[in-house]
Amino acid sequence: MKISKRIIRLNNSQSFVSVLFFHVCLFTFAVLLLTSCNTTEPPPSNQKLTLTAEDASCTEAWLNLKTDNISLPTEIVLKQNDSTIITANINSSDTTLYIENLLPSQTYTFQTIIPAQQNGGQASNKVSITTMDTTSHNFTWETFTFGGGSSSSHLSDVTIINENSIWAVGEIHTEETDQFDSNGVWIKPYNAVHWDGKNWELKRVFINGYFYPLYSIYAFDENDIWFANLSLIHWNGKDYKFYTTPPLNSTGTGWNINSIWGKSSKDFYVVGNGGSIAHYNGNSWRKIESSTKAILSDIYGINNDIYVAGGSNIAYTGILLKENKEGFSVIKEGTSQYVDTIFTPYFVGSLSSVWLSPTGTLYFGGQALYKNKYNK
Repeated sequence: MKISKRIIRLNNSQSFVSVLFFHVCLFTFAVLLLTSCNTTEPPPSNQKLTLTAEDASCTEAWLNLKTDNISLPTEIVLKQNDSTIITANINSSDTTLYIENLLPSQTYTFQTIIPAQQNGGQASNKVSITTMDTTSHNFTWETFTFGGGSSSSHLSDVTIINENSIWAVGEIHTEETDQFDSNGVWIKPYNAVHWDGKNWELKRVFINGYFYPLYSIYAFDENDIWFANLSLIHWNGKDYKFYTTPPLNSTGTGWNINSIWGKSSKDFYVVGNGGSIAHYNGNSWRKIESSTKAILSDIYGINNDIYVAGGSNIAYTGILLKENKEGFSVIKEGTSQYVDTIFTPYFVGSLSSVWLSPTGTLYFGGQALYKNKYNK
């Protein structure tokens, strides 16, 4: 007697049907249909995906995805106008999704979906975003020029408190400065200029009674402003107060404080030459390891994401640092050779500026402007 068996499984998401054939010699004795329930546990009823529209430019959009009671990591699918544009794994219950290559002045609808094989399958709400129109911004530029005479003037840094209060610092020479007055007193140049909404006023900020050019400035409000070169001066709305020099490195390039950034006058950072980074807590300074001896030109942060930009003008190379638990570490290094695309981990030339947008874009540049995403 010859016996053979064949099993066919038909998936219908809830059960499968097995058809079992027994053939004994030339006779068919029976056909047995067996139905088996799916033993997979249904997803918890309190699982939830929440999608929120955060921001949009002319060609980019930022979405926020929050998960509740969903096992991570999990795969998600992002749909744009019902077409899948991204399939990726997420590891966080709070994730920023970045979409590019959109068209200006267009409305897009987005939805995130967890496939059925992942966490039982879930779908978020739908959100719509309208990208900005390229013609929706009318900028009027005004040029203001300071300085004159036989000496060279420059501005190093600027801080904007509001449209009626803007400060810039540097070294400004005029026709009246750099000479003796009628009383035989030497007329010093200026090191600051202030905009009051109508006019610019040249100013001199003295450091411990002495005049020096200023390299950086940062304002927390109208009556809480920090000026710096090697040391710091604080304006409290009434008086200027001198602060001792932060712990900085010396590499033969000077100890200048090139940039200031922080959350308050009791929680801010300074960066400078020789890879110098220091933090002030309102009472004392703490020197921070930067893992470099490069000239650090700028610092900026949002919440716990803090970046520093710098490099070498001589070697024509740049460096980008990010804060971690041990200090600051290098996350990108530039090259003296031109690189054809900004999507490589390299960039050309020294960096002089860094800035973060609230929507999760990192901008940095010197000879050129680059942008990247960071984890918001």
